Amino acid sequence: MGWTFVAMGLLLLAVQGCTSRARRGQEGAPDPSPGTTNPLERQLDTGTYCVQTLTQGPPVAAPVHFSNKRNSSDGSAVDYEADLSGDNFDLTIHERHPATDVDHQLASVPGAAPIVFHDGFAENTHSNHYTRSDASGWRVGANSVVLGASPWQLFINKPTVTRVGTENVNGYQTIKYTVDTTHQSQLDKYGFLLAGGLKDYNITGTAWATQDTNCVLQYAIDFEQDGKDGTVRKTHYEGAVTKQ
Repeated sequence: MGWTFVAMGLLLLAVQGCTSRARRGQEGAPDPSPGTTNPLERQLDTGTYCVQTLTQGPPVAAPVHFSNKRNSSDGSAVDYEADLSGDNFDLTIHERHPATDVDHQLASVPGAAPIVFHDGFAENTHSNHYTRSDASGWRVGANSVVLGASPWQLFINKPTVTRVGTENVNGYQTIKYTVDTTHQSQLDKYGFLLAGGLKDYNITGTAWATQDTNCVLQYAIDFEQDGKDGTVRKTHYEGAVTKQ
C-alpha cells in the first residue's frame, strides 16, 4: 500500500487542510459532552498533525521536538525525530526493513547513503535541514513526517472516533479521542478492504488533538490487517510533541 497511499496523501493533505479550516470557521455551537459521537461536534482531524500546524505558524517561542515512529510485525520500522527552533527544522530519519537485492545494489553505488545490513535487515539513517526562507522545502519537511510515519492513511474512510475528555499533554490543552473498529461491519470497512485487498482489518488506539488548533498532537494507534491469503500484519504507530 505504501507508494499508493503516499501519492493519495499529497492530495488528501491539501484537501483536508482546506476542509478543516472550513469546519473551524463554522464552530461556535456548545461543545457536546465527552463520550458522544454526535456528528455535529468537532471531530478529530486526522489529516492535520501539529508538526504541520506549528511549522506553518509563526516561529515558536521555545524549541519543540517531534517524535513519530512506526513499527511492524515483520521487523520493519521507521523513526522520524525532528526539532523546530525559530526558522530551522531539523529532521533525522532512521529506517529498517527486510533487505532486498535493490538494497545491496544501492549499497554498492559510490557516494550513496550508507546502508547497514544486519540479520537480514537493511538499515539507514539520514538527516535533512530545512529553513523557513525555503518555503517549498519547509512544507516538504513537515509533510514528510506525516506521510512517512503517522497513521493518517488509516482514517481515510472515517472510522468512528469517540471523544472521551480533555487532558493536558506536554503543556498543551488537548481533547482525547479513542478509535476502535472491531465493532464495525464489513460494509463500513468496505472501501479500505477493497483498496488494500484485505479480508479484514482493525484500528484501535488513542489520539490527542489540541483544543485551539485541532491538530493531532499525540497518538498511539495499532493497525492489524488480515490478508485474504491468511497472513496477518500488525503495525504500531506512536507520536508525540514535546516543548524543549
